[in-house]
Amino acid sequence: MSEIRKYYWNPRNWQPGFINQRDFLFTFNRNQPQGVWTTWHSHPTWAELAVVATGSGVFESSSGTYFVNNRQCVWIPPRITHDFYLLETSNNRTIFIDESVFKNQERFYRMQTIPLTPLLRELIFAVEEWHLDLALEADRRIGLALWETIKRSEEIQSSLVMPHDRRLQKICSDIVNNIDNNFSLEDWSKELGLSSKTLARLFVRETKMTFGRWMQKAKMDHARDMIEEGSSVTNAALSCGYSSISSFITVFKKTYGCTPGALSQAKGSQSKTEDWEHEQHNQES
Repeated sequence: MSEIRKYYWNPRNWQPGFINQRDFLFTFNRNQPQGVWTTWHSHPTWAELAVVATGSGVFESSSGTYFVNNRQCVWIPPRITHDFYLLETSNNRTIFIDESVFKNQERFYRMQTIPLTPLLRELIFAVEEWHLDLALEADRRIGLALWETIKRSEEIQSSLVMPHDRRLQKICSDIVNNIDNNFSLEDWSKELGLSSKTLARLFVRETKMTFGRWMQKAKMDHARDMIEEGSSVTNAALSCGYSSISSFITVFKKTYGCTPGALSQAKGSQSKTEDWEHEQHNQES
């Protein structure tokens, strides 16, 4: 029997290493206030699945800027230098997984965003709250079930670029977390004490998109996720702040090349009559 591992809340380069290879995962659960900003660091042999139960944050590395909230989490491979910044007070439920679990699996050596599905969320909470002893077969199976769920997850393919500028991160976080809000560029320029022109230029420089286009894409990505999870087109449109379903369908089709009803059917969801009628109206107009 190998010696029980002694571990620390965050396995950074400058902290002591681990003693054995038995515990292939451990959790980190901490409430952290808005504005927490770590130094640049990496984990030599551990991957990090950055999860927040509440709140939101941004993870940065040389490969890009990644947003985390209660709908999506970020996978950070070993040896990837990164930092994170909390945009609001957050409950961190991060999972660390030893490299031996995914060794030679190319996908998991790439930083990426994955959906925080209800199943993944509940498994993460269970692993953390039950204080698993991985020397016990029953507990080890739960840990392996968590890994298998991560392994089967789909990488979120989004063309949304998160900015590095902290002021713009605040804007983008607010848009994503309050997707039905239609705050304008002018509203935000007053909030941040910048001119509209300055803010518009800064947004394009950081995200390669105009403010309006970025917000529209964020809404469409959110709607797409809802529809893929079985929501009706009407509910998806209303949740994104659209009062006109026909306008929503037009924008969705322009963004993804198909109507939301077609996506719903392709995913095996049953479209509702009102959604079909809206789409027929949209196609005829």
